[in-house]
Amino acid sequence: MTDAGRMLGRIWTEADLLVAECLRRGVWDGLAPAELAAAVSVVVFEARRDVDERASLPRGPVADAVDETLKLWSEIEADEAARGLSATREPDLGFAWPVFRWARGEALAKVLGSGHEIDGEMPAGDFVRWARQVVDLLGQLSDSGGASPELRSTARQAIAAINRGVLAYHTSA
Repeated sequence: MTDAGRMLGRIWTEADLLVAECLRRGVWDGLAPAELAAAVSVVVFEARRDVDERASLPRGPVADAVDETLKLWSEIEADEAARGLSATREPDLGFAWPVFRWARGEALAKVLGSGHEIDGEMPAGDFVRWARQVVDLLGQLSDSGGASPELRSTARQAIAAINRGVLAYHTSA
């Protein structure tokens, strides 16, 4: 088995191939903890309903990393289609702002209001559920031999930034 195959074998998410390629190509390298949380959220989050417009993203490194993630997804999706395989679900940007703001230390009320929901605010339970999934993927990145030492460290910092308030309570309960 190749090193890339071993790395893929240690990633447990619906978009494992996309995550492995992002790591292999360094797409998420150099991001700050809140930026990394926002970037990885696009591969785990899935909105309850279709939203016609694309959710906005924090500018700068997050937007660049998400654009590269979307390009990789497009390549993978085309390869899957050409081989008659089930397509990997398209990344969803709808949780990037809430998790970015939360990881930067903003209040829960402000974070929930930044969710990309048709009906306005994101429900607190949904926020906790998706944040836990982001933390799970960040934990996998922090332990991944395929991630750079800097990315592994940033992933651990992002986990610490997210595990506060309602999430810290939820973790200990």
